[in-house]
Amino acid sequence: MRGATLLKIRKITASCGCTVPTLSKKQYERGQEGVIKVKYKGKSKQGPVAEYIFVPTNDRENPKAKLTIRARVVQQVEVSPAKLQLSLSKENAGMPDITLKSRNGRPFSITGFTSSDKVVSVDFDPNATASKLVLKPEVDMEKLKEHHQGMIKIDLTHPRCRSAVLFYKVVPKFRAQPAKITLYDAEPNKPQIREILIRNTDNEQFEIESVSSKHGYIEVISQEPNGNNIKLKLQITPPPRKAKQGRFSDSLKIKIKSDEELAIPCTGFYRRVAKDKPTTILA
Repeated sequence: MRGATLLKIRKITASCGCTVPTLSKKQYERGQEGVIKVKYKGKSKQGPVAEYIFVPTNDRENPKAKLTIRARVVQQVEVSPAKLQLSLSKENAGMPDITLKSRNGRPFSITGFTSSDKVVSVDFDPNATASKLVLKPEVDMEKLKEHHQGMIKIDLTHPRCRSAVLFYKVVPKFRAQPAKITLYDAEPNKPQIREILIRNTDNEQFEIESVSSKHGYIEVISQEPNGNNIKLKLQITPPPRKAKQGRFSDSLKIKIKSDEELAIPCTGFYRRVAKDKPTTILA
């Protein structure tokens, strides 16, 4: 630093409450050094993290130094699978076994199991202790129909991992590619052709029972099988343009026979109309 010979450090702060910096010595003569100790108290967040520490001093050229702390957080109890993708069409929603494994080989036990809206439950023995435990969860299918995604929290006795968290969500049995239709440079009453592919994520054959357009702007010209998928060819006719209207919208509803419904939104943006420039007449 320039100016004063004594460097004075004020209160150090961090970008979040999970990062706690400490520094015992707050004044330094020229040539002296000090170490800022940082403790990261993140809980369920795993993977790379980046936090910031702000060090205010009496240095006129750098009155508030910014330090970047980068790290990779690794949970001491590995959970597999890391995410749960469930299906409303499968038995027990296709829920797999959940395996918990101590990374350092230290035995632990399970003391609690909770899930969002009580969708998932499991029987466990709190007295069972091992470095690897396997759970066989049960899914309440009726509750899952109402709550398509949520979180599971498993309480543990591991000294360096008091709980494990994983998330679940329902994967739709049918998907449309693309999931939405967008038209550009649309002109009133001038049809545009688009194609969409209806996919079965279970890779099974299916039939389309009906297709309807909310406002009548979309018409199915043809449908043909594509493996276990179905390709739809659509004709979209933009409606007459109202004053100052820049776009229009519609929605295509597809009913799968004895199964789900898909809603595919459609948005069209009208072509911009060039404004006539005023003509200058020279006398």
